[in-house]
Amino acid sequence: MVAEPKLLEALPLHEIIRCASAGNYQGRSTAYDGAARRHPYDSSRILLVPSPMDHLHLILEFQIADILHAEQLHSVAAETGESLQIMRLWVRHGSVGVRMEPFRVEARS
Repeated sequence: MVAEPKLLEALPLHEIIRCASAGNYQGRSTAYDGAARRHPYDSSRILLVPSPMDHLHLILEFQIADILHAEQLHSVAAETGESLQIMRLWVRHGSVGVRMEPFRVEARS
């Protein structure tokens, strides 16, 4: 049985943790911003919605192992009161991502 990877870990508040700057990842990775979601059936992958407030969503999929760093940027609220956290994911160069984009099926001539 494969153990599910930890995405976040709670640490005591009194400890000082040095955060790596974005400069440590430039040249080795590319930043993608959006709302992160768990993959519905593969715990080794993560989904990122770059524009979560748009009606037609573009969805990006990455292997969690290919993410070098994640930053919490800000949150946005929908009219329904739902709040979404916007993250910046630094994804390793050379890794394979999947771009999923909705489209309308039209009749072919």
